[in-house]
Amino acid sequence: MNNVNIIGRLVNIPEMKKTGDGLSVCDLRFAVDDVYSKEDRTDFINVTVFGNQAENCKRYLRKGFLAGVSGRIKTEMYTDKDGVNRYPVKIVADRVQFLQWPPREEKPEEALPEVKMPAILAQEIDEDEDGFPI
Repeated sequence: MNNVNIIGRLVNIPEMKKTGDGLSVCDLRFAVDDVYSKEDRTDFINVTVFGNQAENCKRYLRKGFLAGVSGRIKTEMYTDKDGVNRYPVKIVADRVQFLQWPPREEKPEEALPEVKMPAILAQEIDEDEDGFPI
């Protein structure tokens, strides 16, 4: 069984692209607090969403918004430029539940101001060449 559920805050602007077949794909990155850690720790998790859900994520989610994701873990393997095998992990979402919405008086297509984020999310994050936190 490969099933995962997370609740976190979006740390990037949703990036959308289309496949050759015209399928919408949206890449997201969430900050999820590690409640089992004795120290304050946040995990940064990459999520990929497909189809109509991808379009809705691009349309309604903003950096700092809270959302829940249900899906499966996917690991890919590639060899980097130094010949080292890398195994990035991401979630392929079956469902994204918006837990925060843009204000009603604003249209989703318009650029909305970013939400005030917790201090940990406002910090710049050092990443390796694969986009993982160092």
